[in-house]
Amino acid sequence: AVGIAIDPMTLENGCLLVVPGSHKGPVLSHHHSKGFFVGAVTEPDFEPRDAVPILVDAGGISIHHVRTLHGSAPNTSPNPRRLLLYQYCANDAWPLVGFPGWEKFNENILQGEPTNVPRVTDVPVRIPLPNGEKGGSLYETQSMMEKRYYTMPVLEKAVAGR
Repeated sequence: AVGIAIDPMTLENGCLLVVPGSHKGPVLSHHHSKGFFVGAVTEPDFEPRDAVPILVDAGGISIHHVRTLHGSAPNTSPNPRRLLLYQYCANDAWPLVGFPGWEKFNENILQGEPTNVPRVTDVPVRIPLPNGEKGGSLYETQSMMEKRYYTMPVLEKAVAGR
């Protein structure tokens, strides 16, 4: 994902936090105890103590792999933290869910040629289904979480450890 900061991403306004190297590890559950997808880590023993804050000036960018554990603490400032987010993938990396159809998929190819031969790599995966009662934006989906892991104390620990 490539994030373009419209506003500065600061500690006070809940900047992006990432756990370096986590994209190489296991895929943690992002499902509610009732089984539906909530869009954030729900493992009871998850502790993002290795999270690193990504501070970005307005107009700057952040880049992270989709499998990298990431999140943000609440915005405790009076200022917004607006971000324009783009997601990129190889044209042979087929979506596991939400496939829009052949024509729509191919309309989004920036480089390379359409292919009906997906690249399949032996990596762990969890399907983001079933959907919960709330749908739509990521924020609506995450509102169904039972516990939040990226909190101000986590952010304070991450900053203190640097």
